[in-house]
Amino acid sequence: MRAQLERLSLLWPLLLSPWMGAAENTAAVMVHQTPPSIRTVEGSEFTIDCTFNTNNNSFRWYATWNKTRNNVTAKVRNGTDRIILSTDKEKRSLSLTVKKADVTDSGTYVCGVGSKDVIYPGTGTQVTIEEITDLMVNQTPTSISDLEGSELTMNCTFKTVNNHHTMYVRWYNYGTKGLKQELVNESDVITTVHLDNGFASLTLKNVNSSNAGTYVCEVGITARNLSVSGAGTQVTINVKK
Repeated sequence: MRAQLERLSLLWPLLLSPWMGAAENTAAVMVHQTPPSIRTVEGSEFTIDCTFNTNNNSFRWYATWNKTRNNVTAKVRNGTDRIILSTDKEKRSLSLTVKKADVTDSGTYVCGVGSKDVIYPGTGTQVTIEEITDLMVNQTPTSISDLEGSELTMNCTFKTVNNHHTMYVRWYNYGTKGLKQELVNESDVITTVHLDNGFASLTLKNVNSSNAGTYVCEVGITARNLSVSGAGTQVTINVKK
């Protein structure tokens, strides 16, 4: 790890985003980076913090972030809605936040603080983003019993991934005879999907006896040939007397 950080410090640009003050020389800077490691699943959010101290308050400070993955080092920049770099001049701190993490966000992140002449690296944070292999679909309610003409709604929550275009949600009805039928939007069937939040719903309007059966939410990722179904919602329609 020490050798890797030394190589990183040599690769950093000499001119980075300005921080504070102005001077020609740089005193030694102690940089503290936390946490040392992060392990989470894709779609999560993580933050890395760095603080530094020095006895000299008159320097023109610069800050940078770099990530090394598969022996390739690249600068981490603002400019996307997923990556947020922030600084606090008074507290002498900087942070990096990654939202909706993807497996490609894995790597070793190193903050750097210094002047235009020299950059002092943090201790590094090893980030591991694990691929979702279980979408953990939760379907509610487990059963519904109501009168003809009623409106019924079922919900599904699930883990979501950054590449939403590879995900899908489908609803199926296993009727009283056990026949499987996929449901699509129409006048009395309304499906909503919010992949960003891991939520989907199915609403049946003006129900009748033909709507009885078991309704199942299926969530999948086409790029991985992965799909998980909810436990199902048993629907019973009572005839008005």
